[in-house]
Amino acid sequence: MELHGENVLLRIFINVFQKWHHQPVYEAIVGQARKKHLAGATVLEGQEGFGQKGVILAKNPWALSSDREVIVEIVDSETKIETFLQEIEPMLKDAIVTLERAAVLSYRHGDKKVQP
Repeated sequence: MELHGENVLLRIFINVFQKWHHQPVYEAIVGQARKKHLAGATVLEGQEGFGQKGVILAKNPWALSSDREVIVEIVDSETKIETFLQEIEPMLKDAIVTLERAAVLSYRHGDKKVQP
């Protein structure tokens, strides 16, 4: 499947230590995205930031180990993202979910031009 044009970017901000059936939530989300044949998923670890409580979260030796955030990013069609979000909703406790439009450009191996 080639993904290009107007799509949706799903971002899920969650604590790295949250679990779903004895597995990190971010791993469960990525596994479900693969099972549902979404275009792809990426997990990013937060270096520093703050959330609803206003506490600065930083990746350093003095940071509390329970205050680490990851971001799961998934891009696909609006329909597939909406369906996927409904399916994983039970996993999302204390999570922030954002959706935004994403103009996806497909790059083919060996091609010199970008596909709009």
